Amino acid sequence: MKNFIPENIIEEIRSRTDIVEIVSEAVVLKKAGKYFKGLCPFHSEKTPSFTVSPDKQIYHCFGCAAGGNVFKFLMETQSLPFVEAVRLLAGKVNVPIPSPVRSHTESRKEKERETILKSNRQAAEYFTATLDHPQRGIKARAYLESRHFRGEILSKYQLGWSTPNWQDLMNTLSGKTSLQDLEKAGLIKHKDGGSSKDYYDRFRARLMIPLKDLYGNIIGFGGRIIGEGEPKYLNSPETPLYKKGRVLFGMHLAKQPMRRENQAILVEGYFDQIRAHDNGICNVVATCGTALTTEQAGLLKNHVKNVVLVFDSDSAGKKAAQRGYEVLMEQELDIRIGLLPKGHDPDSFIQEFGPETFLQFIKNARPFVESYIDGACANGNLDTPSGRMEVVNEVLPLLGKIKNNLERSEWVKHLSEKVGVEDHDLLKELKKTLTQNQSLVRVAEVRSVEKPNPELYLIYLMLSDPEVARKIRTRISMEQFGNPDLRQIGEMIFQCLDTEQPTKVDRLLDKTELPEIRALLSKIGLESIAFDNPSQAAEDCIAELKRAHIENEISTLKRLRNQADKAGKVAESREFHTRLKKVQHSLIPG
Repeated sequence: MKNFIPENIIEEIRSRTDIVEIVSEAVVLKKAGKYFKGLCPFHSEKTPSFTVSPDKQIYHCFGCAAGGNVFKFLMETQSLPFVEAVRLLAGKVNVPIPSPVRSHTESRKEKERETILKSNRQAAEYFTATLDHPQRGIKARAYLESRHFRGEILSKYQLGWSTPNWQDLMNTLSGKTSLQDLEKAGLIKHKDGGSSKDYYDRFRARLMIPLKDLYGNIIGFGGRIIGEGEPKYLNSPETPLYKKGRVLFGMHLAKQPMRRENQAILVEGYFDQIRAHDNGICNVVATCGTALTTEQAGLLKNHVKNVVLVFDSDSAGKKAAQRGYEVLMEQELDIRIGLLPKGHDPDSFIQEFGPETFLQFIKNARPFVESYIDGACANGNLDTPSGRMEVVNEVLPLLGKIKNNLERSEWVKHLSEKVGVEDHDLLKELKKTLTQNQSLVRVAEVRSVEKPNPELYLIYLMLSDPEVARKIRTRISMEQFGNPDLRQIGEMIFQCLDTEQPTKVDRLLDKTELPEIRALLSKIGLESIAFDNPSQAAEDCIAELKRAHIENEISTLKRLRNQADKAGKVAESREFHTRLKKVQHSLIPG
């Protein structure tokens, strides 16, 4: 999308824009030295930690790690895509934007997206009109009334009704949209063996729930059968707009409340989410009956650090919760779980006990691992050695997936106390588990910028002095960086150097969509380091980086040599030994 506006136009808009002025429209800022500070618009706080740098034209919150440039600020606070944020700023600073020049493929894809959006909008209007119709919508209205959904919430979610007839939607929209376009949108289906004009409505006799993207565009539909019929829920097929594994229901309404609370409540069903929102609990999103995906977990990570899983308390709900935990854990989120009373889902619980009780229930949610351990202990037999070991063996695989060593050790202690087994014995079993599945226990890279290291210093040096940056460019490869986030930032700096672009933080922020990289960049931009002699500092960091790289290579060769020895592969062992001596020799000065 950025390519649709020429880079020189974006740069002119950027140069004419004052980030302090734009941020001040949403945040009360006060001058603090060379910065401006205020209460963060992305999370709740009492002490200002949101910092704006007029010199570098960036912002960073030291409380929630939100950060970016003026474009990113508008995108986040006003729910705008990049192009719209640029256009909005262009209007403020009076910079005309030329009509975009697109390739044939880009134009075709964009036209297809617009056609699907148009078809979905027309379908939603038809469905809501049908729900409101005195005769045709009576059955659906009665169903909604029976579930206590009425009034403003129906229009807010644009709920509708598809009649039981086979071609009502098609006949209504065929004069406005071609049958082929309706099929591309997943609204109608072609009859098997029929002629080119033999189509029928995909959704019939269903309560229609529009599915929306982050910006509130209708990208598909979910349909709940009313009366007899299968499946109970039917979603749109995947289209260029709708990918079910990338969508969380209600996200367009929940994203700002989630940021304020720094917490997402994850439920399973459409009506669970709608009920919560209708009762003022707005940081709730739903998976809509599908297993949580990595893309959905990433979407949550972009907005919060804490997630509460609220799934049904039956066996299927517990399995879904465990799968969800494992996916969310990969994103390094803090995950808690609330187990509802038997027979309840969030919809029924809020109806029966009220929103205040549900919020207290969320407040009392326990860490997922604690709940899992306690559940295994409650269902196991702790009176016999074999029973205790069964519980241990049930829990250890889950503990093996925890990346952080310290956190894992704490849960091992908790398990040992609950089961009545020594920590040492549990750690021994855990080590065995980890050895059997190494990919699950790779310890996450340390991403903090608080601890000085040569990789971080090299990034600071390259951002502070273009001449030093060019010198570093000729001396090292980013493959030598161990920290993946710093490596990615370094690669972006190298790209700027290679294309003779400025190596400035606000420019680099435009080159990545990853929230963790944006947060690290904005923090680096505001936490400068003064070097007495930048050239010498670069030499020292390069030397240290190369030394660490060689030591890692030595460790790897030692391990491979020992493995070859144990396997009886003498020639292979000798080869590794020769390479090892050569690498070790390179560490000797002179």
